[in-house]
Amino acid sequence: MKGGFDSSFLDYLRSKIDIVDYISKYITLTRRGANFWACCPFHNEKTPSFAVNQEHQYYKCFGCGESGNIFNFVMKMENIDFYNAVKLIAKESGVELPNQEESDEMRKKKRDRDIVYQILRATTDFYHNNLLSNPDSEQSKYLLKRGISAEMIEKFQIGASLNYEDLPKHLLKLGFKPNDMLMAGVVGKGDWGLYDFYGKRLIFPIFNGFGDVVAYSGRSIEDNPDHTKYKNSPQSIVFNKSEILFAYNFVRDKKKQNNMLDTIVIVEGHIDVIACHQVGIDNTIGCMGTALTTQHAKKIRQLVSNVILCLDGDSAGNNATYKAIDVLKDSGLNVKVVRLVGAKDPDEFIKKFGKDAFMNELNNAVDCVDFILTDTAKKYDLNQNADKSKYISEALDYIAKFSSPAEREIYLTLVQKMVKIPIYALRKSLDLVTDGNNTKEIEQHSQGEEMTRDNFIIESKIMLLASMLYNKIKNLSEIEELFNGDDELSELYKFLKDRINNDKNYNVSTLFDNFDIEKDSLIDKVINYDFPSEEVYPKFLSETIARIKLYELQKERARIQRELDSAKSEQEIMDNLKKLQEITNRINKEKK
Repeated sequence: MKGGFDSSFLDYLRSKIDIVDYISKYITLTRRGANFWACCPFHNEKTPSFAVNQEHQYYKCFGCGESGNIFNFVMKMENIDFYNAVKLIAKESGVELPNQEESDEMRKKKRDRDIVYQILRATTDFYHNNLLSNPDSEQSKYLLKRGISAEMIEKFQIGASLNYEDLPKHLLKLGFKPNDMLMAGVVGKGDWGLYDFYGKRLIFPIFNGFGDVVAYSGRSIEDNPDHTKYKNSPQSIVFNKSEILFAYNFVRDKKKQNNMLDTIVIVEGHIDVIACHQVGIDNTIGCMGTALTTQHAKKIRQLVSNVILCLDGDSAGNNATYKAIDVLKDSGLNVKVVRLVGAKDPDEFIKKFGKDAFMNELNNAVDCVDFILTDTAKKYDLNQNADKSKYISEALDYIAKFSSPAEREIYLTLVQKMVKIPIYALRKSLDLVTDGNNTKEIEQHSQGEEMTRDNFIIESKIMLLASMLYNKIKNLSEIEELFNGDDELSELYKFLKDRINNDKNYNVSTLFDNFDIEKDSLIDKVINYDFPSEEVYPKFLSETIARIKLYELQKERARIQRELDSAKSEQEIMDNLKKLQEITNRINKEKK
């Protein structure tokens, strides 16, 4: 089951659609060779790198790496979830959705989610009406003082909690139960009964990607040390702070309206986001003071390829920037950094210098590695040899992480300008750092030969699974023992084996319904495997199977040898010697 749909129904629906015809409703495809090509709709490009494979019913962009089947394409283009993508495609194809049987657990989960959304909607309306109906409240005065317009108050549905009693009373009148209110995270329970969890605060609703309120951030406007400045929603059935970004829903809508949008600005606080949107910089989202996660980065990567970080310039903001750079770069995003001068945050900067000055800062954002190297230098007095040496060491350790020689050279040049020593000396020092890192890496993996062997086994398994996927081999018996683990390649093998043995149709499109396939993952490599020519393939296949079996046997012999070396009793020694002889005989047989 995926998204509540049985795989047989998804197969049937897919059989009613041709992916080329369907995608052609959105973009113009041109046939070139075996595939149909277009400029990718998911990132900005001038040369077509987006390929649609009609035979196997999937797409792949060789620019940004996005791939999937028709369901993935509609999810991304329409900004909807899997269930609604299936629903939309079924409706347009004249296919009736099946009656879905739900377990008691599924029904309860659905009921809980529905009731939580209802409570959050009612709570948002309550807070928002509070703010609009009480222009003399401290919350209204605070927004006026911060220069937040009525338009932004409406857009972000900003609200106010005026006391601790009114919200629970209001929700009870609407018929909601106390336990459901607690589950939604909008009330707390004390000795005196229910109370507003965000009592006496300015309320910022937090929306998911589809514009549903899933949480709140309540800001205190009292000068009271016992009243914490921010009170944020706990995790709930609809809210996971590792996945939600403030104003992401608005940027997602903007991307849907303007597919050329390729950059997102990330700021820290709610007011900073709102201040940017207020002056028309509405490709801005907020991390709400929490560390950016891999899930956050993936959601951003779904929309754009480029990010500008404009976090606070204090010590905490600096640390957050460094961590965010690593997370965003690891997700394949191009990252630039703005460090504002003359203001502590974007809101203050825009008020003091105006929108044009802030746009100028964004347009002149620096490459994130340039930022790190330049910012790190500020810790040292580069006129002092001891400090200069420490800086060079720290900078080279960072540059050594890059595998591209050209990239290393660019950043070495930047360091050379700051430390003013010959570039060849820096290159030599970098080589020493790299050699040291390589030595550590080899030590961590015991020995280089074993790493090479493991890499070969993985590459061979990818080739064998690609051969199964593209119907080049059907005989499974000679490779079955290679896929007895619980890793993703073994899971793919079991899936393909089941389809073949039960004579079920399958192709690349089918995989996207059953596996979460990330860019450059092992399954992605299976899908995009580049086969040798038909003339040499049979020989290549048989030699690969023989070699991979030999490598697996050699790994097993090494394991037995380690057990023999650590054996303590005579019986253990004899047992392991016997196993060692048996495995050696098998290895010699394979070598013949």
